[in-house]
Amino acid sequence: MVESISKEWGVRIRTGCRVSYTLIDLNGESGRRNGMASMALRSPGLEAVILPSEVNKVETDENGSAHAEAVTGLLERLQEAWQGPSARVVIRKGLPPHTGFGSGTTTAVAIGRAYAQFAGRSVAVADIARAAGRAGTSGASPNLIERGGFLVDGGHLNPDDFGEDPKRYLVPTRYAGGGKRPPVLISAPFPQWPVLVIIPNGNQMHGEVERQFFARTLPIPAEEARRTAHAVLMNLATAVLEADYTAFCRAVNFLTYESYFKRKQIDMQSAQVKFLLDEARRGPEIDAIAMSSEGPMCYAFTRRPQDAVRRLTELRGEGVVREFWFSGARNVPASVDWIPALDDQTLVD
Repeated sequence: MVESISKEWGVRIRTGCRVSYTLIDLNGESGRRNGMASMALRSPGLEAVILPSEVNKVETDENGSAHAEAVTGLLERLQEAWQGPSARVVIRKGLPPHTGFGSGTTTAVAIGRAYAQFAGRSVAVADIARAAGRAGTSGASPNLIERGGFLVDGGHLNPDDFGEDPKRYLVPTRYAGGGKRPPVLISAPFPQWPVLVIIPNGNQMHGEVERQFFARTLPIPAEEARRTAHAVLMNLATAVLEADYTAFCRAVNFLTYESYFKRKQIDMQSAQVKFLLDEARRGPEIDAIAMSSEGPMCYAFTRRPQDAVRRLTELRGEGVVREFWFSGARNVPASVDWIPALDDQTLVD
């Protein structure tokens, strides 16, 4: 509807969050490293608007405040690179930070995508991720913004000197910088199975703590990387594509309870997160459970939602769980729309 920059119009972006099943190859002897199995959820979701302004401004809700500085820097870089207009960025619904929802990369790439439209630029999401210094470890968030659904990416080709110092390249995404976006190997709608999102009282693993964890844990043994890759390709992904719930739950539980790197991640978590995972394994209420990235957020699958809610309510009373809710996969890309730049944004649905 709107093809040029106007003080009458802004841009709104809405997208889901990223949850991770696992990173795939954290050894690298195959010639590639990283890769991730992931999917997009409807809730929590991100909503932000780009509005005309005489100067750059960034406003956020409580969740989005953790990324305000990064968004401000990205906006300035994109404005300079594209000779774009000043803008007021309002993060109306931010993703909970440092919890396992991919909030840093998703927020940066989504804001960049919306600003590109606002500035009248047709720019690939991969280029926006590089400008944001993201996608150096996983391409999950940029790819899910474009596609939604369930996704497996193929990681990164190792540089020639990888073998001399693998730890230099096996690092969290914020330290990996903006790299070439990993290729999408599998992209498919996720079945209409409800997803039970659980936030336990756990540790927020980010920054220097996360970097040190990677440094002392990686590279993992090559055989463990092969086991994880096989489980993702031959069990998890095939179960999603065939909508085989039983096989899917078996694959999720293998990655949670038996895969090498995920066990190391869980070891870094709180007693409450470990108790929740043990309880899910023992009890009949939960069929499968995963911890996204370093957590503490977990997500589960159940055929007995009432029993699951009753048990989680008990665990909330015991201080194990902070909150929980049912969501589902977001099987569509981010929506990016022109909106009227009204002072009263409540008039825009």
